[in-house]
Amino acid sequence: MEALTRVVTLDDSQARIVDIRAHLSVGDAGLRVHGLSPTVSRETRDRVRAGVRNSGMSWPDGVVHLTASTAHPRSDVDLAAAAAALLVTEAVPARRLTATALVGELSLDGTVRSVPGMRSRAIAAAAGFTHLVVPTANAAEAGDVPGLTVIPVACLDDLVSWLRGGPAPALRPESGEGALATASWTPEAWARLSPTAVRAAAVAAAGGHHTLHVAAPGTPVLLLPRLIRALMADLTDTEALEVSTWHFLAGEPAPDRSERLRPPGVPLLPGDTIAGVAGSLSRPGLLTLAHRGVLTVEDLPELSARIVEVLRPALENGTIGVTAAAGAETRPAGARMVFTARDCLCGSIRTEDCRCTPAQRAGYLARIPQWLLDRVDLFLRKVTVAEPHPSLPSLESVREGVARARERARYRWGAAPEPGTEIDYTTAVTGLPTHAVRELDDAIRQGRITPRTAARCLGLAWTRADLDGRAHPDIADIWLTLAHRSGMLGLLRNPAPR
Repeated sequence: MEALTRVVTLDDSQARIVDIRAHLSVGDAGLRVHGLSPTVSRETRDRVRAGVRNSGMSWPDGVVHLTASTAHPRSDVDLAAAAAALLVTEAVPARRLTATALVGELSLDGTVRSVPGMRSRAIAAAAGFTHLVVPTANAAEAGDVPGLTVIPVACLDDLVSWLRGGPAPALRPESGEGALATASWTPEAWARLSPTAVRAAAVAAAGGHHTLHVAAPGTPVLLLPRLIRALMADLTDTEALEVSTWHFLAGEPAPDRSERLRPPGVPLLPGDTIAGVAGSLSRPGLLTLAHRGVLTVEDLPELSARIVEVLRPALENGTIGVTAAAGAETRPAGARMVFTARDCLCGSIRTEDCRCTPAQRAGYLARIPQWLLDRVDLFLRKVTVAEPHPSLPSLESVREGVARARERARYRWGAAPEPGTEIDYTTAVTGLPTHAVRELDDAIRQGRITPRTAARCLGLAWTRADLDGRAHPDIADIWLTLAHRSGMLGLLRNPAPR
């Protein structure tokens, strides 16, 4: 079977139509992109496949081949490429694509990014198409072209819903606190989340905690960082200015005000270099670009030991040092890190296809160094559930709870907790009941727990108490946190059989 979609691209400010053809062949599940520049082909392949999977859809059996009709050096083909892949695998019908062009770059989590020159693209599309699918942020720019119906999409879920016969997504507000944070969470997408994942994301957002998501085959690993970022409050004007300055130095285009106020979301992939992660004196690296936001470290066991070591100062104190012959500089790197790891080496799409033994899986996860695990507070296995959970709170109520929790922490400690700023044991026990402090002191004297581990567990327990509106955590919270931590570390070293 073959499928065809069209994208309106820009070449030296001249809009033109590029065909994206998809073909499905026999083989292991995968995606191959042809006809684009090598860099764009690789990035489009990664974004399309990750975007489909992290939108809750499974990748089909077989190899999907995507071919562009002409060489094109831009990433604005992502949305058309994703539509072609879904069309050739019969995940969506073709009816609405026959007179439709698509423009947009995908994020790894399935959200759709804006692209430049949309009015020129819309004018070109109106000459041969009735509909144009665009990122929500570009809808106003394209909406006044006569004879063209603009379909704004904030995420891949919006496109799939429309292609399956649903109404055109409403144009969401581009300003106001939390507008962009909640835009891509449709009720259907939100209902698929597990209460445990929502709680973990709220704890990470409220307390600045780092998270490790060890996922079984087929699990959408990028939903968790996307959720944490959605639950974080908008940046203040001062914070936004600091963040946008680093992104400007990296050569990124200036975002509009609503996007500028959102915490950044940055991926770190196994193919990234040390210079790309740490940065240079002339260009900030990924760690600095993720400052005050979320850094997603994908496929952690696949990272080289040298890259992992670069993360150490950011995990420990929220900074990164850059040294060169011309001098040295210390830059901010205070991001909530979400580490993702498949729990087996084979990379199967479905659990039933995995043939890895427990020993092989344990050996694969053992590539994660112990020092890094010691600096992670939250461990998670499942993010989604098969059936919607009836008691799941709304996204808005969880965001409000996160904001209240950070205010409680700010009132108690003088500042809301941020990544890389650990509290010491003496500070962490301040405000606890006397019997809880006595029990912890006894456990430390007996060697059952170290002061550093006790402080980390206390920091997590304080965040949970703040989210629940309690005056302080109790001793049960602390031991439960320690037991969960110990249990997850043990599972990493000795995975259960399938």
